[in-house]
Amino acid sequence: MFRTIITSNARICTAPSTRSIHATSAASKITEKVSEMADKVNKKVGKGLASAIETGEKAAGKTKETLGSTTASAKHKTEDAKQTTRKTMEQAKQKADQAAASARETRDDVKDRMSK
Repeated sequence: MFRTIITSNARICTAPSTRSIHATSAASKITEKVSEMADKVNKKVGKGLASAIETGEKAAGKTKETLGSTTASAKHKTEDAKQTTRKTMEQAKQKADQAAASARETRDDVKDRMSK
């Protein structure tokens, strides 16, 4: 309903006559200059945007490389830490076994001496 009212009012307000621009050499020169300037601005903006996109892509690539190498480095360090922990645990177990064996020997020696 409102659309038809606005549309019908808009048609009433428009002027039925149109003015044509006369083709003069001054008008065509101005048109050419405006067209050339618009073309130059368009190309400069396009080059600037392309440069910005390339810079963004390079930054994203470097970020991926950094994250990838950091992740790989962290995994490598984790594996090293695991191996060191395993070695330390094995050494502690061996020393505990040696201490237990020593304690048994001492106990047996004490029993033998006490029984004599």
